Amino acid sequence: MARFTLCIDNHDAMGWVSLFTEKGRFENGTLMIKGREKLRQHLVVHSQLGTRHITSSPHYEVSSDGMSAESKATTVVIGATRAGHRVVMAGQYDDEPVKIGSNWLFLRRSAEAFSLPEDPEFSLLSADRQSAHVIKPLLDASQQLGEPITSISICLGPNRLTLIF
Repeated sequence: MARFTLCIDNHDAMGWVSLFTEKGRFENGTLMIKGREKLRQHLVVHSQLGTRHITSSPHYEVSSDGMSAESKATTVVIGATRAGHRVVMAGQYDDEPVKIGSNWLFLRRSAEAFSLPEDPEFSLLSADRQSAHVIKPLLDASQQLGEPITSISICLGPNRLTLIF
């Protein structure tokens, strides 16, 4: 998780992409950006935003065979604006890391922005007019590079099977 944040904040697209499996995906809302080349293009746009990430409260649950895991963490994204630094996103990462050789790589990382408790459909990502322009290019890139998420998760006791179509 630390390398993920450090690569984004230091504009290291190749380092960031190397944290995903060959067919790894980054999910944002209802879209997924799949494969290392599209992930690299996504980070190139992200690198132009002037944002910094604070990721905290990581929680990992490693499978009994030690080859896969599920993890969660809270994240806050701060953007630089002419009005100063502003929070442009607060949310949660939900991850599926897998162990390949001696490395843990993301098979899936999902970022979900927190919503208003009383109005979950209201988008906080564009609510603040002073910072909405910071996140807009990234949302546009997600639309261009992403494809709809179509998956089914089935819980089988302590294990979970996810089918991606």
